Amino acid sequence: MQERGERAERREQTAQRIVEAAGAVIDRKGYAAASIPEIQDVAGVSRGGFYHHFASKQEVGDAVLARQHAFFERVSEQAAAGPAPAVWLQALIDISHHYTASILQDPVLRAAVRLSIEPGPYQTAESYAGSLTAVITVLESARTAGELQDHVDPAEAARTLVGCYSGVQMLALAMEERDTLHRQVSAMWALVTPGLARPAVLTRLRLDPPDS
Repeated sequence: MQERGERAERREQTAQRIVEAAGAVIDRKGYAAASIPEIQDVAGVSRGGFYHHFASKQEVGDAVLARQHAFFERVSEQAAAGPAPAVWLQALIDISHHYTASILQDPVLRAAVRLSIEPGPYQTAESYAGSLTAVITVLESARTAGELQDHVDPAEAARTLVGCYSGVQMLALAMEERDTLHRQVSAMWALVTPGLARPAVLTRLRLDPPDS
């Protein structure tokens, strides 16, 4: 029994190593240029070892994108479960900076961003479903708390926010300026929040990262 458990743990570790390697390669080269042999080399696994866990490049790409989905699922669950933050819009700003910090540290999340914004099999509505749901969940709570202006529809606002954030990511990638992402995200919020928040809430918002 213990031996079977150890084998299962080793299989899981190998699968995660392949996902990490795929993330590193896709982040650097993009999905189309990423090859299975290169992913194998970075992961340190044989061809058979790769195909034991993943049937294709798209299947390992799915696993890369799943990490992004998991991040936003946690956001939605935490927003629904509580406790409620003092200001929901501040929580949303902080989430955006937390995600920014995460993608700067995690090549798999960076690869997931690249999968979502580059033309290819992952530039689909499904790739954005997790982030849209998470943002809508927080904005719905902000509306219930009386933080949003009367004209703001959470679903429409979420599409704008996710689109703006994706554009910031795309521009930073194209200009090789990812080290300025937090500053660019703060600038995005400076432009957007006056159209979202009631004046009394707007004056309470901090647009920079929580630890700045």
